[in-house]
Amino acid sequence: MSEEGVVETTHSTDVKSDQYLAVSYARAREELEAVLSDPQFQCSERNKKFLRFVSEELFAGRESALKAYSIAVDVFGRPPSFDASTDPIVRIEATRLRSALARYYELYGPNREVSIELPKGRYVPVFSRHVQEATNWGDHPSGMQLHPRLATVAASNRRPTLGLKTIVALKKIGLAGAALLGVATFAGFHLLSGLNSTTISERPSLSIDLALDGSNDSEAVALRDSLMTALSSFSSLRLSTPDIYTSSTTEDASVAPDQSQYRLILKYRSDKTEKSVWWQVVDQQTGEALHSDDEHIGSDTVSSIDPAELLVSRLAARIASSNGVINTVEGAQDLENPTLGNGCVLRANLALSMQTVQALQQARQCLERTLEQRPYDADAHAMLVPILLSIDPLGAPTGLTVAAHEHADRAVALAPRSSRSFGAKMIAEFRIGHMEAAISAGRRAMALNPYDTKVAAKFARILYSTGERSEGLRLARKAEEFDGTPLADAELTLALDAYRQKQFGEVLLRLRQATHRECYLADLLLAATLWRLGREEEASAMVSHIRRTRPDFERNFQSDMSSRRLDPQMRAELAQGLQLVGLRLQ
Repeated sequence: MSEEGVVETTHSTDVKSDQYLAVSYARAREELEAVLSDPQFQCSERNKKFLRFVSEELFAGRESALKAYSIAVDVFGRPPSFDASTDPIVRIEATRLRSALARYYELYGPNREVSIELPKGRYVPVFSRHVQEATNWGDHPSGMQLHPRLATVAASNRRPTLGLKTIVALKKIGLAGAALLGVATFAGFHLLSGLNSTTISERPSLSIDLALDGSNDSEAVALRDSLMTALSSFSSLRLSTPDIYTSSTTEDASVAPDQSQYRLILKYRSDKTEKSVWWQVVDQQTGEALHSDDEHIGSDTVSSIDPAELLVSRLAARIASSNGVINTVEGAQDLENPTLGNGCVLRANLALSMQTVQALQQARQCLERTLEQRPYDADAHAMLVPILLSIDPLGAPTGLTVAAHEHADRAVALAPRSSRSFGAKMIAEFRIGHMEAAISAGRRAMALNPYDTKVAAKFARILYSTGERSEGLRLARKAEEFDGTPLADAELTLALDAYRQKQFGEVLLRLRQATHRECYLADLLLAATLWRLGREEEASAMVSHIRRTRPDFERNFQSDMSSRRLDPQMRAELAQGLQLVGLRLQ
C-alpha cells in the first residue's frame, strides 16, 4: 500500500501503453528531455534518473514490469535481495518525484502543450496534453492560470469554500499538523473558550531504542547519540534514557522505561548510495504505532553539511518541532481534554498557524491562566510573546507589544538555556526596533538549539531585512536543508533576494511556498514581480486586493516598511517595482 493509502497498481501484461500516452511518442520524449534539462525543475539527480527510467520503460512498452523491485534495483542500486515491505525507498522517492512534477507544472506549465504526471499509487508516468485547471487556483475570466496567492484572493472575493480553507490550512501548518488542524477545525476552536480545567499538563517524555543488526553499528550508535543531543535542545519534550545505556539488537528487546510516554524506534542503514534511518513513534500506554517514516540522504545530495548531521536535523524536526509527530498527537489529545500548562503551549502554536482573532485571544487567555497558577512557567511566558505580537496591530501598537517584551525578558530570566525563550526575546526586540538586541538574542537561540529550523528561518529573515544579507541568506538555506522542507520565513527571505537579483521566476516559486498566511510584504513583492514578468492583469488584481484590505497603503508605504524593519535599499527597490505598476507611493 502506498503512503497515500492507495494500493500500488500491478499492471497486467495486456495493458496498452497508449493508456498513459495521450500524445505521440516523439512529443512525449521531447517533453521528457525538456523537463530533465530545465534548471527550473527542482529535483534530485537520482529522481531525474527515476523519471527517465520509468518513462523509457513506458516508451518500450514494458510498463507492466514497472514494480518497486525493478525500480529499486535498476535505479537506486538496491541488491537483488531487496524487499519493498521493509525498505520503502521507492515509495518515498515516488512521492518526492510526484511532488516535484506537480510543483513544476503549477509554476511553469501554463504555456506548455504536454505535461507529465506520476499518479498516486503508481510508478507509470502519464503524458497528457496540458489542461490548465484554473479551479485549482481560482477561476479567472481570461482563462489564465493564476498564481496561488492571487487565486486565494480571487476565491475569497467570490465565496469562501471548504476546499479553499482546507488548502490554505494545509499550507499553514504543513502535513505533519494536518490532523491536528482537522480536530481544531471540527471543534471550531471553541474548546478553548470552555476551558475550565485546572489540570496542568507537562511536556511529554520520550525514550529512544536503536535496533542494531551487526552492520554499521558504530555509525548507528553515533547517530543515536547525536539525535539525543538534538532532541534535548527542544523545549517541547523531556528525554528519557534506559537504565542501561545500550541499544537493542531486535525490535522487541530492551523495551523503554515505563515512565516514558512515547518510544522512538530507530533502524539505521548505510551503503555507498545513501544513509537512511527508518523510525517509528510508539505510544507506550497503548502500544500503538503512531507514525512511521524513513529519512535518507543520498550520495548525490549536494550539500556542505555532513550527511549524518542532515539526518539528525531532519529527524529532530519531524519528531520534536512544534508541528512534529509528538506535538501533533499531544495537541489533538489536549483539544479533546483541555489542560493548562503544556496544553496551552500546544494550542498557542496552533493559534499562530491559524492566525484568527478568536484563536489568538483564546490562546492568550489560556496562557495567562497558566501563569496565574504557575507564574514561573518560562514556556508560557515565551509563547505569550508571539501571541501578543500577533494580536497587536503592527502599524498602531498598543500596550500588548510592551507586555510581550516583558514576557520575553521573564522567559529568558527563568530559562536562560532555552532556545524558545531567546527566540521569543528575538522577535520582541525586533518588533520594538532594538536591532542589536534582536540579533544578539537570535544568535543565542541558534547556539542553544541549531536544530530549531523555524527560529532559524525567522532569524534569517531578521538578518536579511536589516541589511545582513549574506548571513541571512546562508542561514535561510541552511534552515531549509536542515528541515528538508520549505520554511515560510526562509522562502520570503530567498524571494526578496531573488527580486534584488532580478530573478523574477524564482521570486514566484519562493512566494508560492512562503505564503502560508496573509503577508502584506509578500503581497507587495508579488504585485511588483508579476508586473515585471509581463503579467499585468494579475499584478493589477493583486494591487486591487491590497487596496481593499489596506485603503491607505500607498500613503503609508514608507512607514509600513519601516515598521517591518526593511532596510532602505530593499525598500527602494521594492518601491521602484510597485511604481511600475502605477502606484503612487509616499
